[in-house]
Amino acid sequence: MFHLVAPLRAPRSPLAGWAERSQQAACRNAMAASTALAAQRRERDEVAAYVETVVAHRTGVMAPASRTSALG
Repeated sequence: MFHLVAPLRAPRSPLAGWAERSQQAACRNAMAASTALAAQRRERDEVAAYVETVVAHRTGVMAPASRTSALG
């Protein structure tokens, strides 16, 4: 006769989930860094476009279309 018995599991040690927690923390850090870099890049592009516009206005020379204005 067969008896249904739950499979034995080894007790979890504190280190058992370390790799997963470490990977999740690394992904969160990468997303935060990516967001910050994108914001800095956007601000840098806006400042560059503004400076081009001011210089063009002062010199009377039309500034070339920036890539941010072309993208909408």
